[in-house]
Amino acid sequence: MPLIATDIFEKLGEWPHRGVGSEEEMEAREALITILTAEFEVEITEEGFDAPPSYLRFFWSVIIVASVAVLGANMMPVMMMLLGALGFVSYFLFFDWRVSPLIWWGAQNTTANLVASKGNGKRLYILMAHLDSAPASFAYRPGQVQNFRTALYLATGIVALGVLVPMVAGFGYEIDLATRLVFIGALIGLAVLASIDFWRFGYTQGANDNLSGVAAATMAASHLWRHMPDDAEVRLVITSAEEVGMLGAQHYWQTHREELKSRETYLINLDTVGCDQLKFVTKSGGFTPVVYNNDLTSSADVLTGSNEIFREVTDGSHEVGDFDSVWFVRDDIQAITLASYDRQGLMPQIHTMADTAGRVNVNTMTKAARFAEALVRITPGHK
Repeated sequence: MPLIATDIFEKLGEWPHRGVGSEEEMEAREALITILTAEFEVEITEEGFDAPPSYLRFFWSVIIVASVAVLGANMMPVMMMLLGALGFVSYFLFFDWRVSPLIWWGAQNTTANLVASKGNGKRLYILMAHLDSAPASFAYRPGQVQNFRTALYLATGIVALGVLVPMVAGFGYEIDLATRLVFIGALIGLAVLASIDFWRFGYTQGANDNLSGVAAATMAASHLWRHMPDDAEVRLVITSAEEVGMLGAQHYWQTHREELKSRETYLINLDTVGCDQLKFVTKSGGFTPVVYNNDLTSSADVLTGSNEIFREVTDGSHEVGDFDSVWFVRDDIQAITLASYDRQGLMPQIHTMADTAGRVNVNTMTKAARFAEALVRITPGHK
């Protein structure tokens, strides 16, 4: 019998959270390995790496760098401007979901990506989902999340003080200590606001984000392993450190890039598929857009137009954060993300302590698994 998404979801929901590199994440991953060992002729491996426990360590490093640059602006304006530029560029690249210079600083927690595969051939189909759960975040509170992009731009302006203040001082306009302390206070306040919910609550349970995706991806892979596509390998990749900045997927992409580029690779990422409305994402991104326009999105259009089961699945844009698939689609590797939203186009409760199992729509989760399997079945067969 193929694996069922609801059974996997229930089993992995036994842990209160799955913070990056935590004992809880390790135990949940081991439980999933135990489930997968019953799959016939499936090879299971773990690809270990070190990661920070959350994105907050990176965020604080950027804030400290910017604060030092502001404080020392009058004494060493050129050096401080370069220091501030390091912090600002790191911040900008991180929130544009690109490789960032400082993000791996403080990578002290050992974690791993779980890889389970079967088959061989010129085509490689990857079902991907992240296992780790997010730190509780003020920015994702119900009253705040709709303002996420505005808050991001405002925060970017504050971080830019680390470059602007030394630049002004370099032109001979010294800035008094009181003003600089106000700027530093704004920077520190920004970091405190970003951290306060994690300090209070810790990691979230992450039922929707992303036990739902793990369960759906695993179910889809299990069905495909029983009736393999021709001339193909089907690979399940369960990443870690997504909530730090998609670092597990970044590690996987960098490690396997040569293989992925040399084969006919199709990657289907499932992330937060337990809301009411299932969508395939065609546009995301931070400061610059990420556009999904490939065989997988074409297949998704075919499915929604021709299969009554998937008639209510639509394409959509994602406005808050991004997905593991970003590294691959920007590298011209065919990729797509399946996600789900409420009637307002939001993912309610994620990154909050309200992201619990009782709020997950298991019917949408199961539909996501079936949609992912169907995508593999018809890609690139729809041509």
